[in-house]
Amino acid sequence: MKRTERLNTMMRYMNNRQFFTISELMREFSISRSTAIRDVHDIEALGMPLVAEVGRDGGYSIMTNQLLPAVQFTNNELKALFIAFLGTANQQLPYLQNRKSLSEKLLAIASTGQQDELVELKRLLHFENTNPNNPDLLELNDFATPMLNTLLELALKSRYLIFDYQKSMRRVYLLNFFRHNANWYAATFDFLHKEQRTFRVDHIEAVHIDHQAPMPQQQLTAQLKASHPEPNLMINLGAKAINKFKQMHLQALSLHYLDAFQQTARFSDFIDVHDTEKLTSYAEWLLFLGDELEVVKMPDELRHVIRKKIAKW
Repeated sequence: MKRTERLNTMMRYMNNRQFFTISELMREFSISRSTAIRDVHDIEALGMPLVAEVGRDGGYSIMTNQLLPAVQFTNNELKALFIAFLGTANQQLPYLQNRKSLSEKLLAIASTGQQDELVELKRLLHFENTNPNNPDLLELNDFATPMLNTLLELALKSRYLIFDYQKSMRRVYLLNFFRHNANWYAATFDFLHKEQRTFRVDHIEAVHIDHQAPMPQQQLTAQLKASHPEPNLMINLGAKAINKFKQMHLQALSLHYLDAFQQTARFSDFIDVHDTEKLTSYAEWLLFLGDELEVVKMPDELRHVIRKKIAKW
């Protein structure tokens, strides 16, 4: 990265975080300590007001609402942004109200020649969720449930929330959101049951911030650690099963590779054997992974569901 480009990127990095340390700059931009300090001094000379904070937790803070250099995109960067946006069609993005309006704004910042290329790229590239007969067609599920926006806005202020879910009140600490099988879910720590629980976002009602946190952050961290049950499912995968796993898997799952060439791998999980809906969906997913599976450990209840499904064939 050229020095001028690095300084411009560093200014945006600083402004986006409001507080940073020399060590963070060294790590982020792969530069030495002396280079990071020199860059900070040069950025100050360019007019960005930085305030040094000394001490063990010291660093630099920046005053808000300062002018930054105008953002400029290279031809390839603009293509990458446009393609990334096209690839999210029918993915229920939060905050998205008018996809066409955003597309037109991206086209508006391009030159005439770039605009022609972007329009042609739209015709050439078909993604997983593109309708092959009409690439411009958007399904009704292109937009996320309004509750997702509401939850995100509240979570940006506080992760301690209270909401109604299936006729019961829940007090939770929000961990994250994830999308699975065309639905958005909220992963939380449920204070009532003192364990991690997942809630489907479009089933949540009447949400508001919990201004009286049920437990201190330190205690919550300990509860989160303790709430992870021991896995009762462990599966080894071959190369073909690994490829299918990458195509579709549950948000919380990750692969542990067993060889240097990543041709064999293992995943483990805990399954609530009393949750019939989860047992069914898990059985269907395991069948989707194909034949290159080796069961190391599996609950009898899940094995029974799989056998029932196979028997139908």
